Amino acid sequence: MPYILYDDRGIKKSFALPEDKMVVFGREDHVEFQILRDSLVSREHFAIDKDDAGDFVLVELGASNGTFLNDNQLEANSITKLKTGDRIRAGRQNFIYSLKPAKKSTTTSLVKDVLKDIDKKDYKTLMNEIVSQVKK
Repeated sequence: MPYILYDDRGIKKSFALPEDKMVVFGREDHVEFQILRDSLVSREHFAIDKDDAGDFVLVELGASNGTFLNDNQLEANSITKLKTGDRIRAGRQNFIYSLKPAKKSTTTSLVKDVLKDIDKKDYKTLMNEIVSQVKK
């Protein structure tokens, strides 16, 4: 099963692509993958579907700001076969087509990142005091 990998405010996530239906990406309520925080994304920006040969394809839906595949702008309403590692950009959003899901972030790794940030910025907060007690 293929996936779309993306970054959601610093957390790497995966979206499994269904084999039996087209997935539309955009700002509208009715799309399968809604992108709310980017005004450069069209209501229906692009889609990913499985073609008759069984390959997954990127369908450019005439987005006003264009859809980019590996930094190349696609023609409006074009269909392009996807391969592992392809990078898709819509507005300020970046996606990667992959046959494997994103490596899940564990709570431990997220806490370690926060601790590094606290140490680096030398915050003098209640949280820092709590963390200092935990480190001992």
